[in-house]
Amino acid sequence: MSQGFLDMEAAAEYLCRSPRWIRMHLGEIPHYRPPGGQILFLEDDLLLWMVRYKVEPANIDLKGILTKVGFLPRRRTPPR
Repeated sequence: MSQGFLDMEAAAEYLCRSPRWIRMHLGEIPHYRPPGGQILFLEDDLLLWMVRYKVEPANIDLKGILTKVGFLPRRRTPPR
């Protein structure tokens, strides 16, 4: 659980973005605007927002692909 609010710079660092990018996307990112004009974020809100964009890896045959492109040797059949 969050310990407190993050300011713009801390939120940008948390999301690995610039403060400018955060400002441009304020319509999408949950935030708080208390009297005084400062924009604040809760770490938990930022985490939940990012989870929406999680991309699961595809189930691929990596060994088959690496063999096909020549990174792994082809399987040899034993002599009869």
